[in-house]
Amino acid sequence: MGSVWILLAALAWFFVGYRFYSRFIEKRLKVSDKNKTPATSHKEDADYSPASKPFLIGHHFASIAGAGPIIGPILAILYFGWGPVVAWVLLGSVLIGAMHDYTSLMASVRNKGKSVSVIAKNYLSSKAGWVFGLMIWLTLVLVITVFSVSAADSIVDKPDLVIPLLTITVIAVVLGFGVKKYNWNYKYASIIAIILIFFSVWVGHNIPVSFGIENPVLLKNIWVTVIFGYALLASIAPVWILLRPRDYLSAIQMTLILVLGFVAILIARPAINAPIYISGSIFPIWPILFITVACGAISGFHGLVSSGTTSKQLAKESHGRAIGYGGMLLEGLLAILVTIVAISGLSWGIGEGTFQTALEKGWIVLFSTGFGNIVGNVIPFLTVGIAGLLGAFMVNQFILTSVDTSTRLGRFIISESLFPKLKNKFLTTMITLIPAWLLAITNSYETMWRLFGTSNQLIASITMISVSSYFVSRKIKVKFILIPALFVLATTLSALLYLTFRTGGYFGEGKYALVAISMIMFVLGLFVAKEGFGALIKRKA
Repeated sequence: MGSVWILLAALAWFFVGYRFYSRFIEKRLKVSDKNKTPATSHKEDADYSPASKPFLIGHHFASIAGAGPIIGPILAILYFGWGPVVAWVLLGSVLIGAMHDYTSLMASVRNKGKSVSVIAKNYLSSKAGWVFGLMIWLTLVLVITVFSVSAADSIVDKPDLVIPLLTITVIAVVLGFGVKKYNWNYKYASIIAIILIFFSVWVGHNIPVSFGIENPVLLKNIWVTVIFGYALLASIAPVWILLRPRDYLSAIQMTLILVLGFVAILIARPAINAPIYISGSIFPIWPILFITVACGAISGFHGLVSSGTTSKQLAKESHGRAIGYGGMLLEGLLAILVTIVAISGLSWGIGEGTFQTALEKGWIVLFSTGFGNIVGNVIPFLTVGIAGLLGAFMVNQFILTSVDTSTRLGRFIISESLFPKLKNKFLTTMITLIPAWLLAITNSYETMWRLFGTSNQLIASITMISVSSYFVSRKIKVKFILIPALFVLATTLSALLYLTFRTGGYFGEGKYALVAISMIMFVLGLFVAKEGFGALIKRKA
C-alpha cells in the first residue's frame, strides 16, 4: 500500500465514523440543547465561560494534541512496523478514543462541569474518587514536566522558534480581549492573526534569538522556567483572555500545516521506505503496541481535558459531538500524518537521513525533518528549511497548549477532588507547578516517564468505568462504553506486569522505584475498577 492510499483510507474511515458512530452516541446520550450547560448557568467567568463552537473546537484540539500522537506512532513504527500502527490508530480512534472523549465531556457537562475524578467520587465511591484524583494529579505533574522540557529543548535547538512563539502569545491576548470585550468579527480578526503568525515564522527564521548563552543546560533551564511562568499565568487568568484564544489560533495554524502536509503527500506520492511489519520485535504486539501508540488512538489525558476545561466552556450540548468526538478524529489524522512522514519522508536503515539516525536526535527532529523533506520539495513557495521549521513550530504549539491546559487541570483536580476546601487559584496552581519544575530542572522525570503510557491508558479505562456508572444511574445503556473500558483496562494492567517482570524489565534491571510505582498503579487501578464494577452491578448495568 502506498502512502497516498493510507491517507485516503484514513480520511474515508474517519468520515464514516463521525457520520454514523458519533451520531449513535449522541442519540444514546440523549443530547439536547434544552439542557443548560455549566458555561451558561455558572456566573464565575474565570473558568466557566461559554465559547463559540469554532473557538472551543480550537481549544480542545490544541489541548489534547500534545506530543503523544507524534512520539507514540514513531516509537511503535520502530518496534512493530507501520502496518500495526495504522490499523490501531484507525480502529482505536473511531471506536474507543473518540467515544471516550465525547462521553467524558457529556458526563462532565451534566455534572456541573466537574472533572472525572469527582464523577468517580459521586458515582463509584468517595475513596475511589480520591485515589483516582491522586493518580490524575501525578500524571499531570509528569505531563507538565516532560512537555515543558521538550519545548525548551526544541527552542534551544531551534532559536528561530522564539519570535513565533512570543508572537502567537501576544496576538492571542489581543484577540481574546477584542472578541470578548469589543465584539470584533472573529473571522476577520482570525485571518489577520494567522497571517501575522506565519509572517513571524519567516521573521524568526531570519532572526533567531539565542541570548548568547553558551551553556545549553543553563539555557534549557531558563526556558523551562519561562514556560512555567507562562503556564502559571495561563492557569489563573480568565480562560477567554489567553488559554482559549491561543489554543484556537494554534489549532488553526496546526490545521493549515496538516492540510499542507496532506496536499504535499497527494502531490508527491512519496514511497514507503519502512517495513510494514517487523517480526521478532523486542516487544509483543499485545499489550505493548496499544500503550505505545497511546494518544493517537485512546488517551486518558483527553478525558481530563474534556471534563476539565472544555466542559466548562460548552455553550450547547449539540456542540459536544464536533468538539469531543471530532477533536479525537483530528488527532487520529495527525497520528496518520506523523506515520506517513516517518515512513516515507525518511529512508530506513543506517546512515544520515534515515529514520533511525533522525530518531537519535529526538522525535521533534525526526518529524520536522521528514515533514520538511516531503513538503519543502513539493510546495513552490517553501524551502525544505522553512517547511521543517513549520513542522517544528506546529509540534511546539501542541506541547505548549498541553502544558498550559494541564496546569489548569491540576488546579481543578486539587480544588474539586483532592482538597475541596482549598480554592485559592494561585496556591493550587503552585502546588502542581513546583514539583513539576523541580523534576524538570533536575531531569528526575526521565525514569518515571517510562510509565506515562501505562498510567495514561489506565486513566482512560477508569474514566470510561466512571462515566458508565453515571449514565447507568440515568437509565442509559452503556455497553458501548464498558466493552472498550474492559479491553483498555486488561491491556494496561497486562502491560504493567509485562514491563515490570519480563526478562530485562524493571525488576531485572534493578529499577526498583519503577517496580514499586508500577505495582502501586496496578493495585490502585484494580481498586478503582473493583469499586466501579461493584457500583455498576448494583445499578444493574
